[in-house]
Amino acid sequence: MSPFLLFVILVLFQTADLSTVSDIPRISESHIEETTTYFNITDFRFEGAQALTSAIEDAHYVALGELHNRVKLGELTQTLLNHLKPHGYNHFAIETGPYSARKLEQLIQTGKPSVSEFYDEYSSGLFDFVPIPFFTGESDLNFLAAADSLGYELWGLDQEFYYSFSYLTDELAFINKSRLRTEQKKLLDQVSSKLYWWKRRAKIFSGFDMSCRLQEYEPLSAYLESFEDIENEPTNQILKAIDATLEIYCLAEQNKASSRVRIRYFKENFNAYYREASDEHQEPKVFMKIGSFHAGRQQSPLGIFDIGNHIHQLADTLSQKSVHIRYLNRFYKGDDMLEEKGWESSSSLISVGRQDEWALVDLRPLRKRIEEGTLQGTEFEKREIINYDFIIIPPEDNVVKKHF
Repeated sequence: MSPFLLFVILVLFQTADLSTVSDIPRISESHIEETTTYFNITDFRFEGAQALTSAIEDAHYVALGELHNRVKLGELTQTLLNHLKPHGYNHFAIETGPYSARKLEQLIQTGKPSVSEFYDEYSSGLFDFVPIPFFTGESDLNFLAAADSLGYELWGLDQEFYYSFSYLTDELAFINKSRLRTEQKKLLDQVSSKLYWWKRRAKIFSGFDMSCRLQEYEPLSAYLESFEDIENEPTNQILKAIDATLEIYCLAEQNKASSRVRIRYFKENFNAYYREASDEHQEPKVFMKIGSFHAGRQQSPLGIFDIGNHIHQLADTLSQKSVHIRYLNRFYKGDDMLEEKGWESSSSLISVGRQDEWALVDLRPLRKRIEEGTLQGTEFEKREIINYDFIIIPPEDNVVKKHF
């Protein structure tokens, strides 16, 4: 075959391939409209949303991929907690450290003012840090109180927060106050003083490596080591959490692969809770509220098989089901996100949002078409549709009002 003839054949094949691809429709607003229904929430009960409620009632794991600190997110969370409880859900996994989940449970059982007093003590308005993130709003306290009254157990899957060390080191002293030695009190004073300034310095200077410095700070090491021989579960939990948290944040400060270490920690914590909650007759049913990067069925935007994939794989292994929900805003803080810079990639997905109704987009028919090769979209659209079963778009939303 002559080189010229081979060239012509290759061009024809490439043209044919391009023609075939160009004939496949791209995701449009009309595709999203076809799979969208509208519903309302009254007294934290779903009115409508049958596709969603049927799916979650039939599942063992529900993952809500959130946008943090939204008022309507709290309303949706409380509604899901109410709806899932009669269907055997007793475990509520959240994006905090294991000890912080324990602390939130203790505080909310004492009463909402106790939570606010705790945040008042360990937060700074001027420097904008808190001891436990994602639970700073009044609506957050409402769903925490609802979870407690319904009998949910909180599962903290994450490392402790970057600004949690002051309260965690104080907790060690409080838990062991009857046996606290003078030397331990002196070490805690040194650590508390250093943390006071280092937290503020870390807020002002983005390159300040507070976690790496804390790993090398001898008074902190000595203080933590002084509790290692004490046999009580909360003390051991705090020591383990501080060690893991410093490792993850120090890796991030050094621009190393902290995300994979963090996700491994997510999975280890989930597995530990899961083993403890399982019995020989029944596996636990779990509702998870976590950042949207973590909640998807397949790879996250960082290319990691995250905790959402972990529960999806677990469900498959046990012939169960997981449902993955993406929370997205269209109308937020008085603005239409369709007109906002940075939201272009999700414009088709949020186009169906309304100011006065909840929108439910069932992504499962679209995912089937993408997998069959009869529908195409941008990388963002395909990732969202493959990762999630539903998108929920609330009515007009706003940032949470702080409870402290």
